[in-house]
Amino acid sequence: MSTSSQHKKIIGFGLALCSLTLACLSLAGMPAHAQTSAAVSQGFQGDASANLVAGAVVSLAGDGSTVIRAATVQTASSLVGVVNSKAVLALSAANNQVQVVIAGNTPVLVSDINGSIQAGDKITASPIAGVGMKAATDAEIIGVAQQNFDAQAAQSKTITDREGKSHTIHIGTITAQINVAYYVAPSNTVLPPFLQGLANSIAGKPVSVVRILIACILLLLASVGIFILLYTSIRAGIISIGRNPLAAHAINRGLATVGLTTLLILAFALVATYVILAI
Repeated sequence: MSTSSQHKKIIGFGLALCSLTLACLSLAGMPAHAQTSAAVSQGFQGDASANLVAGAVVSLAGDGSTVIRAATVQTASSLVGVVNSKAVLALSAANNQVQVVIAGNTPVLVSDINGSIQAGDKITASPIAGVGMKAATDAEIIGVAQQNFDAQAAQSKTITDREGKSHTIHIGTITAQINVAYYVAPSNTVLPPFLQGLANSIAGKPVSVVRILIACILLLLASVGIFILLYTSIRAGIISIGRNPLAAHAINRGLATVGLTTLLILAFALVATYVILAI
């Protein structure tokens, strides 16, 4: 059995135990506010070069690996959970292991780098290692925020983006319900999903509705122009051949010229469409 399969089985077993534990705690009359620690954790080997503090969002160091590291946007596809050594149930508790919450409520380090976080928002990895952020697009998430993020009570930090501009963000802790899953963001566009997806694939990035509409209008005008040019040329050629069969050679050359012209129009329309979408 592969390491990955064993890992999935252990997590599944842990989730079942966690559900049973939470049910027992509920029957025992545990107050609702005490559920922030009612979580299940699993032990992992921590990356020797990383300082994994409580609340850090972590991911696996590689496919089939049991070593974890602070998660970033680049490693969001292998998210595991959140570091916390005080879970109600620990699947393994070796001295040299880092306890990672894989299910249940636990404090999570987050920032407002991707917008203000409200209760119910999905949390994913951010560009800052170990710190989560609001998921605004399709992404792997570690869970759902259970409370609003209070930026005024959080720590301020200045970061610089790829264009060299400085931004002030806030980093703090909120409680989140941990459940690693893939989140599909709701679409706010009026366009059909396949058209938006096609435009995004061509451009290699999200494309605005205005750009897509301009590109569609350009392609439509080019298609109409090509159709009219071909139709009138072919119709005129057929009529001319019917009146004067000896002019067939000249008419064929004219149709070939029209065909080349339509190809040039189509090529120009396609290039212009790509420029509109990608630039």
